[in-house]
Amino acid sequence: MSTTTVALVLYRNFLREARKVNDYNFRMYALRRVKQGFIKNRNLQGSEEAVAAINDAEQQLEMLKRQVVIGKMYPSARSVME
Repeated sequence: MSTTTVALVLYRNFLREARKVNDYNFRMYALRRVKQGFIKNRNLQGSEEAVAAINDAEQQLEMLKRQVVIGKMYPSARSVME
């Protein structure tokens, strides 16, 4: 797959996982970070930079998945914002 296709799949997976976060503040923070990170790396030049950014994003996605699991194990009260 091309780096563009991989990046789009990764972006969708990030958004899907970020929406699963229980706490409103953490969920909005995760969504904001995902969008800002992909906007920042939108114009990467060279395949080495893009591959490095994709590898870093995959590690961040795994961390987000772990955070979602931990959040489900220890739920918090609903926020007024929800």
